[in-house]
Amino acid sequence: MAAKTLESQALVVLPAAQRTDLSERRWLARSRLSRAEAPEESLLQVLRLLKLPAPEDGLAALRLWGQLERRPEDWIAAADPVYLQAGLRQLFLHALPLGELPRQDVTQTFAHLQNTLGAGDGRPSFFSVGSFGYLRGGEPMPTASASPSVAAGGAPAEFMPRGEDARAHDQLQGEVQLCLHESRINERREQAGLRPINALWFWGGGSAAPSRPMALPPLYADDPLFRGYWASRGAKVSGWPWDLDRLAEESPQGFVAVVPVTGADEPLATALKTLRQLLDRGSIKKLTLLFSDGLRADVGRFDRLRWWRRDTGLLE
Repeated sequence: MAAKTLESQALVVLPAAQRTDLSERRWLARSRLSRAEAPEESLLQVLRLLKLPAPEDGLAALRLWGQLERRPEDWIAAADPVYLQAGLRQLFLHALPLGELPRQDVTQTFAHLQNTLGAGDGRPSFFSVGSFGYLRGGEPMPTASASPSVAAGGAPAEFMPRGEDARAHDQLQGEVQLCLHESRINERREQAGLRPINALWFWGGGSAAPSRPMALPPLYADDPLFRGYWASRGAKVSGWPWDLDRLAEESPQGFVAVVPVTGADEPLATALKTLRQLLDRGSIKKLTLLFSDGLRADVGRFDRLRWWRRDTGLLE
């Protein structure tokens, strides 16, 4: 199945819309705004818009493929460091942003877990690549239905596997939490003003299917999950270009781009300003913006003239 041509349409994934400034909100308010009914992985939203098949499982293996630039052959689950906060009646999940995950902390955490829990026949191995953690091998088990960035802020039980099949997941989760509680790494993190890594979020478990070439619009992203899917389809992948004018020049028929998530608002503001300029010049005919908080904006070249559209309710 081939993706339909975007006809000079840019499809761009961005951080949360709440981080936009007033002038950007006024511009976006003149577009066609909608909000997703439920949180979802950005990759799955993009694939649906492009009318492309979504993987049934194995998102963690795809993410690892995007990091290593080769297909992992084993069963893989993401094991992302998170902070579980105890409330009066339930736990709350907090995804730890990359800025709060020094690579040294992640490396040492997974070395400690592997030495403590990963040794033994039939046990999965713990390992990390950059600031991302993984399980490899062992007996496949059910994992959470969403990544921590999608599930964050809510009750983790809504996303975790349930029933008899979840026993292996729950047992391993308990062992990991006990192991992390005894780790000196968290003591050091708390002294540095960082939240402890008191749990791992297992999600995306499965295997990556062999590469199946497919026509996709060019991708500009550093996000490993997007890069892994594009690599699995033998499609063109480039890193995030800080000079966004290149995008329309290199890909006049359309492209997909993922704005990096950083601790600063500058990449988001710069991306929106440049995309707006490309749209005004006609370098892009249509612009679809997918924000990580579920907001979607479909922006046409002449939407800026619709001054009467001032409803910013969805942007709040």
